[in-house]
Amino acid sequence: MRNNLFIASITMCILLFICLSSLLQAPFTEFSFLSDSALPPALLAYFPGGRLYLHSLILIIFLLSGVTLSQLTVQYQKAEKKVSKKDRELLILHSASSISASSHDVDEFLENILDELFFYLDAKYGFVHLIRSDADKAVLFKDLQMPVHLKKGLASIPLDHPFLIKLLEVNKLSRTRETPHVFTELPELFPEQNMDNFIVIPMIARNVVTGFFTFSLKQRLKLSEDDSYVLESLGKLAGITVENIQLLEKTTKAYEELKSLERMKDEFISNVTHELKTPLISIKGYSEIMYEGMLGDLNEKQKHGLKVIVSNSERLNRLIESLLHMNAFQFKKQHVFAPLSLADVLDNALKSLSSRIEEKGMLLGTAYEKRIHFVYGNGELLKQLFVYLIDNAVKFSPYGGRISVSACEENGNMHIEVSDNGIGIPENHLSKVFERFYQVDGSMTRNYGGNGLGLYLAKNIVEVHKGSIWIESTEGVGTKVHVLLPLYDENE
Repeated sequence: MRNNLFIASITMCILLFICLSSLLQAPFTEFSFLSDSALPPALLAYFPGGRLYLHSLILIIFLLSGVTLSQLTVQYQKAEKKVSKKDRELLILHSASSISASSHDVDEFLENILDELFFYLDAKYGFVHLIRSDADKAVLFKDLQMPVHLKKGLASIPLDHPFLIKLLEVNKLSRTRETPHVFTELPELFPEQNMDNFIVIPMIARNVVTGFFTFSLKQRLKLSEDDSYVLESLGKLAGITVENIQLLEKTTKAYEELKSLERMKDEFISNVTHELKTPLISIKGYSEIMYEGMLGDLNEKQKHGLKVIVSNSERLNRLIESLLHMNAFQFKKQHVFAPLSLADVLDNALKSLSSRIEEKGMLLGTAYEKRIHFVYGNGELLKQLFVYLIDNAVKFSPYGGRISVSACEENGNMHIEVSDNGIGIPENHLSKVFERFYQVDGSMTRNYGGNGLGLYLAKNIVEVHKGSIWIESTEGVGTKVHVLLPLYDENE
């Protein structure tokens, strides 16, 4: 191309020179030093008599312009090819990145990347292997226009194959090697398959070869260093993407298994608690009948024994109820709400715990009016809320201690406070007491029973009612539990 432009420029100058020489005879300027000059005769021909004619000047300018033009054209063509090549490289990198970002399936991803590389390299056919270290072989995963005899011969390649030994050396060199990990000259690749003119691109994830692309090219391709780095980047992108997709699949599978186990656990708890309640109702019912003397007179020792049975039956019933409520919140069951008298709810909660309070000889103080404003909620849930809070106050207070329950209106809310003079809660445990199954003393030798669900369920019940709950406690002094519940507004 460069020679053609140069010849064309010379031809134009000669034609122009002939035309001008027939028109112009007067010299353009004179050079006295040219008469004795040592210039070659060929150049002096353009300066006859030491004079420079206009046509000679124009000829020289056009000669120089022609050379410059040809050089600029060549440089432009080179720059254009370079820009076109860079555009092509950026295009495949962008396309591969887009495929990687949107892929959630290994099969689909490798098929798309194989297509991109196939057209980028203008290949006859291509295929991709994934290395299965657990099976000591590389397995053919995807192919594109691959001959049938090769597909059978290369379906599975042992890791001790000379080619794979060479390929897996990248695992050791990847941290220190500065040249790209792309192979174009490996005559021992698969000599038994009569393959030639191929290129191998390793898939690398975290400095480990996890597979490789192989392409048979239509014509001999000499890769530049830039080409090799582009192909290496695509191999690394493919390796990391495949690993990430596989990790996501494993995580998703593990998550689904955990969800299944969680459902099984919840169903088991629900079934067991329902089965436990049936005999418990009979135990509690007959114990109360016997304690009241409806089946005959009892002496004091018998009455005391039955009282213990009734008390522990109530305690067991509360534990079962807490498990049932936990399941209800786990499954986010809907609850029926209505305007409620909070005084009645508190009275019912205290009544269900009266025998337990009496057992410990505790002093109970209440400070709420019978005609306080209604709250909007579920009566059974709110009763259980205060049963959990008062039961905790009784449990963690000494024999003969005191507890108090108060309620008052405060800025459109009902502020309920349950306080005791018990053991208190250490400051470093206050932020965790509302967690499920959390107990301050979780050891096997702990002094206090329970399943660690009381405060967890209390918090859930308060949140269902769009209220708030918090605790103030000083170790060795006592605890105050505060609950805010919105007042019922008939206009809402």
